[in-house]
Amino acid sequence: MSAEAEMVREAKSSGGLLIAAGVITLVVGFVAIFWPDVTLLVLAILAGINLFILGVVAIVEAVVGDHGSRVLAAVLGIVAVIAGVVLIRRPDQSLLAFVLILGTWFVVSAVVSFVRAVFESQGRGVRFVVALAEFVFGVLILALPKLSLGTLAVLTGIAFAIRGAGLAWTGWELRKAGKQVETSAAPTGGPTPAVA
Repeated sequence: MSAEAEMVREAKSSGGLLIAAGVITLVVGFVAIFWPDVTLLVLAILAGINLFILGVVAIVEAVVGDHGSRVLAAVLGIVAVIAGVVLIRRPDQSLLAFVLILGTWFVVSAVVSFVRAVFESQGRGVRFVVALAEFVFGVLILALPKLSLGTLAVLTGIAFAIRGAGLAWTGWELRKAGKQVETSAAPTGGPTPAVA
């Protein structure tokens, strides 16, 4: 398989993974926004599963992504997986523990997204928007530890929805770029040689 064909295959599969993670993150975000009266147990489990999935996606991106962003993607992935596992294994812990875990993850994720947006030109605008949203929501969640569960659910849902939309858009763009490379590398339909 040529290097170009391998690149197209990786772009399409990575794009599909990002789209899937984005849709899952959007669904979790919308559940939290439209049903904010869910119990702490349900919200913690949903957030934990979502963080775990986002962490796995970031770790995969660290393995197959650009050389310059691998360390940042790996750090974000490890932090997200740890936060997700903690929320999944201990969903019945206090609201304060949930607030600290989620708020810290949003701030760390925002910083990583911002740094990557500064140094990577691809998807810069989306990364800046996601970084700004996650930073604002992370700081709000951490600064107001006595939030009601409903307020926490809505803030978390909005932040997850923005991240999910950004992931899905990035995945779609990646798949589109892979298809463009594939079609530009395909042989043109010029005249066929005559057979005698």
